[in-house]
Amino acid sequence: MKSISFIIIACLCLLYGCKEEVVGQYPVDSTPPQMVSNVVVTNLPGKVSITYQLPNEPDLLYVKAVYTDALGHPQEVKASVFNNKLEISGFGRKIKRTISLISVDRSRNESGPVYVEIEPEDSPIYTAVAQLKVRPSWSGLVLNWENPTREQFIVRVLKMDQDNKFTEIDTFYSTEESAQRSVRGQEPKPSTFGFVIQDVYGNTSDTVQVNLTPYYEIEIPSNLFTALPLAPGYKFRKAQGNITCLWDGIHGDGTKLLYIAAGGAPNPYFTIDLGKEYLMSRMKMWQRANADYQFQLHCPHIFEIWGTSDPMAAADPSNWEGWTKLALFESIRPSGLGPDVKPTPEDLEYANAGEEFEFPNDIIPIRYFRFRSVENWGKSTGLHFDELKLWGKEATEEDGEDGEGEVGGEGNEGDE
Repeated sequence: MKSISFIIIACLCLLYGCKEEVVGQYPVDSTPPQMVSNVVVTNLPGKVSITYQLPNEPDLLYVKAVYTDALGHPQEVKASVFNNKLEISGFGRKIKRTISLISVDRSRNESGPVYVEIEPEDSPIYTAVAQLKVRPSWSGLVLNWENPTREQFIVRVLKMDQDNKFTEIDTFYSTEESAQRSVRGQEPKPSTFGFVIQDVYGNTSDTVQVNLTPYYEIEIPSNLFTALPLAPGYKFRKAQGNITCLWDGIHGDGTKLLYIAAGGAPNPYFTIDLGKEYLMSRMKMWQRANADYQFQLHCPHIFEIWGTSDPMAAADPSNWEGWTKLALFESIRPSGLGPDVKPTPEDLEYANAGEEFEFPNDIIPIRYFRFRSVENWGKSTGLHFDELKLWGKEATEEDGEDGEGEVGGEGNEGDE
């Protein structure tokens, strides 16, 4: 029976597979439509915008542009009859090209081509790579680039090995208007890095080379951390956890996190004894891991970091005398959207990787670390996030003599 059923199914497939499915109206005539007219070309970075006057054809279906892309492949872009404009994207360097505009009616008849000369400006990737800024940083480097048209950029970071060959060590995807990304895990020794920017159409910039020396730092060991009591007026939401959840190594499930309940005193803050005195270099913070909370509700938006090495100043959780403000930080969404809009995929990817913040170079060495919320994304009096990591180096007697220290230390010199 199985073989008979298979034969019947195969026959049906052959019977119906031989017929081409027709979508839309069957052809009713063979008269080609008239051509478009009054064509106006606007050349833009990496693309071109074209407007035209549609022919007076009652059965006109669409207008298409036929051209060859930057990689030499034939392409078509179609525009509905309800529009008198089309846009062609994906061009690389600025060169003159000729495209064809063709009218198509409902019977699939095509007009003769209208040949149009275009000369789109250079793709935004070339401007971005020419203006790319790279600087040495803690165990790595920091990149900044501009993307005013908010195109999808692929930024590849390369490192030259002992055989003078480049190997890719990191990749970033971004549509941010003004982007900053960091590369970590590099040794504090002179190295040659390369940078390439691509777009989604396959256009690729030349490789920019930079020689620099990453700064020395260590991850501050959290096994020495001690959570100090909250000040009166603040309390933990018991369902989630307390300060120690910030260094339990668990983030991403949204269940164990720091959660200072809303409804109490404004500007919630907490304090950690680091166990030793350190010069801080940077910190990384993971928001509450859920698309319903990231860049929303009680997640930190603007916050301060304070520090002291005086145990008497730290003993009273309500005391602020003897504390020094080390930095004011702001959490920024890559999309640029506000808290009333759900996070985009790019926002979520950025938050899930952990938000990174660098301290100024001239801060004092500290043992006691205080995080104070200035404004949360939901403008609430609550505070929650999943995980916190800190980096720096152990302070020396020289660092504490004048109240200031140089965080970079070993490997601080670099050639940008």
